[in-house]
This record gives sequence, C-alpha cells and structure tokens, in this order.
Amino acid sequence: MMTLPDLSDKYPDQIQIGKLTLKPYGRKGSMIGEIYTVSCSDDNSIVKSVLSRDGQNKILVIDASGVSHASMVGDQIAESALKNNWAGIFVNGYVRDVEILRTLDLPIFARGSVAQKTDKQDHGFEDIMISFGSTIMHSGNWLYVDENGWLVADTKLKF
Repeated sequence: MMTLPDLSDKYPDQIQIGKLTLKPYGRKGSMIGEIYTVSCSDDNSIVKSVLSRDGQNKILVIDASGVSHASMVGDQIAESALKNNWAGIFVNGYVRDVEILRTLDLPIFARGSVAQKTDKQDHGFEDIMISFGSTIMHSGNWLYVDENGWLVADTKLKF
C-alpha cells in the first residue's frame, strides 16, 4: 500500500504538503478523494446544505478559518454526509459529538472538538478557492490523508 511519504517522493512537483495538523474523528483514519470546497467561520449553514446533497464520493473541505468557539460538524450533519455518499469531511475548524463521530464509517478530520454549535445565518461560500495549511485548494483538486498528514494535488495521482 502506498502512503503519503511514497506519494511525496513520487510526485514532489505535483503536490502541496499540508502544514497544519488535523486529527481524525471518524472511524476511518485515511481518505482519498476529489475536493469540494466551502468557506464559513461562525456559521455552518452552508456545510449542512452541501452535505444534504449527493456528494458523489467527494470530500468536503471546510475552511472555517480555524474558529475554535463553534463546531462546523456534529453527529447529524456527519450522518447526513454518510447517507448522501460523501467520501469524507476535512475541516480547518472544530467538530462536536465526537463520541458519535467515532462510530461513523466516514473519515472526518478537524483541528479539535468543541461543544458549542454555530449560529445559523445562511452565511458562507461554496465551490471557491480556499487556502490553509500552506496549501491552496479548489473544487476538483484531490486530497490525500493518512497517518502521516495530508497533501493536495491538482489531479488524481496514480499509485
């Protein structure tokens, strides 16, 4: 099985290495998939809306600007993502209901956990360029995550 260090060695000029540590919260500790982006900080309305649609086995990458006082994903939103064929959730922010998230067959990575939910004001943007962890991401890029960290590529890499 090829790991992120192997991909990093094989494709050094085609990848961006993530420089931000995110922790696993779902049952699965790795994921590979096409990215779909959202940006929101104090309001996860757009996260809930996007994950209620068919994910076509994509990974939702959420740039919540690292906000630590409110959760972007909880058990209900994660269960909706699983039901709607999302391959994973990757959050530059926080999650909650971690005891339930750990039981879901869905990779979820985030900075940490916090009990507080967000205000729902219908703020946020989807399918836009986002940047965190020394990477720039667009919908359609590919995300690779395992125990070694994460990386972003413009296209699907061959193992």
